[in-house]
Amino acid sequence: MTATDAEFQRALAQARRWALEAEADGWLSGDAVAPLLDLGDRTPAKLFDAATHRPLVAAFFGGTGVGKSSLLNRLAGNAIARVGVERPTSREISLFHHESLHLRQLPEVFPVDRVRAALHRDERRRQVLWIDMPDIDSTATDNRDLVLSWLPHIDVLIYVVSPERYRDDKGWRLLREQGCSHAWLFVINQWDRGHPDQLEDFRALLKQGGFAEPVLLRTCCRDGEPEPDDFAELEGLIQSLADHHVVEQLERRAVMLKGRELATLTRGLVARLGSASAWESLDRSWSEVFATARTTLEQGLEWPIREIARNYVRSEANPLQKSADLARPERPSGSPAPSLLWDDWAAMQLEDAIDRMLLEADSPALLAKLRGAFDDCQARAGRLLHSQAQLQLRQALANPGNGFHRLLLRLTGIAAILLPLAAIGWVSWLAVSAYYASAVNHAGFLGLDFAIHSGLLVIMAWLLPYFLNLRLRPSTERVAATGLRRGVAAGLDLIETEVADAIARVRAEWRQRVDEAERLLSGMPQGDGMPETALVGRMVPNMTAAVRED
Repeated sequence: MTATDAEFQRALAQARRWALEAEADGWLSGDAVAPLLDLGDRTPAKLFDAATHRPLVAAFFGGTGVGKSSLLNRLAGNAIARVGVERPTSREISLFHHESLHLRQLPEVFPVDRVRAALHRDERRRQVLWIDMPDIDSTATDNRDLVLSWLPHIDVLIYVVSPERYRDDKGWRLLREQGCSHAWLFVINQWDRGHPDQLEDFRALLKQGGFAEPVLLRTCCRDGEPEPDDFAELEGLIQSLADHHVVEQLERRAVMLKGRELATLTRGLVARLGSASAWESLDRSWSEVFATARTTLEQGLEWPIREIARNYVRSEANPLQKSADLARPERPSGSPAPSLLWDDWAAMQLEDAIDRMLLEADSPALLAKLRGAFDDCQARAGRLLHSQAQLQLRQALANPGNGFHRLLLRLTGIAAILLPLAAIGWVSWLAVSAYYASAVNHAGFLGLDFAIHSGLLVIMAWLLPYFLNLRLRPSTERVAATGLRRGVAAGLDLIETEVADAIARVRAEWRQRVDEAERLLSGMPQGDGMPETALVGRMVPNMTAAVRED
């Protein structure tokens, strides 16, 4: 489908909105988004009012002393461009166009004081706007910026060289940087000083730059009798390119290339968000590193657990807070005591585990987003573990031991009451029976042996279950330690879940950003299959086939 300017403008606006939202949410930096924001929507057609005709915009480009201005004057049939020592090569751009052509107000990036316009009334040249560009190899640092600011508004760049300077490094480097964006004609000017070998060498150089069959012409613009050259062919080519169909073709191609550049920049920004494979590595890595960190934390917190249990036996107000003597002897009276269960060492263990997991993040943006999400997890870790330890401690003290243990404890307690009562009842029944028998038979009453044996029976009936109950009762310190261990385990579970949830939230946000970008990319105009004439095909490079030099 042929890319249109309206489609490109819509895609550019959507991509910019997506990039700015991603920047606002911290996914992209301003430097990363800047190339997309700087991607201009400038085209040659935007130089002209809609009511005026759209000419071909042709610009002369080259180094100092190659005769660009002389060649323009010869093409124009008039000395409209200053040459020699008069030419302000580092200061201005010269425009030459028909008087019926009305330019729009130039963009702010174009210094008005550096643009000089000359008008003509020649109807034969009505379809061409000529531009004489500053010398690209000028020592003025802003000269290159001026040339680059005009490039998006140019249809055809006429790259002018001389036999001595056709391998000019600055001009050739810019050609390779900007080659895909324009149609190119190549002219070796001052050919009266040239040699056929130079023509073939330059042609080979252009082929290395991606031009399979470059349009390469020779001209001579010195005063006097002109040398035989290709000037007439150059003039005919310019006139044929000014045909409305070719101008439209070049315009569509410029929009197509901008669409491709937009897609490339957008894909580059998406790549900065991180890859899908990184998320699988993050999930796997977190499970592995936290398992190691958990073992270390549980072992390292064993001493604080025992210390807190002993503090509880001493009936401290808050057993989870270390006393002044145990925490920091130098701590002033009245300041809050540090938590024994989550001190700097424990926080460092969690931070190290998170840092090891973050090694799997494959982009700075993903790393920054995850770090921001984990900051809250790390800040809450101590409170989570502390609250779980308090809860489990209270539950352990309220219900010491397990269910079977508590059942035995209850049975021995009941037995310690019922067995002595049963023994007393048995002894009482024996005493009453003996008393009755003695009264009837006038026999002797119970003796000392009965009293001793009865007392021993009652004592044994009470002592045995009481002793068992006493031995089955866990110590307060041991119950507290068991509860705290359960609390630490539950707290570490919550911390692991908190971090995993933070990863899931960032991943969902990443997925949303990437999916939106993919939808934008699928709707971007690519311009594939756009027909080109044979002449236009010769004037544009195939940069994928170009041999790039370091």
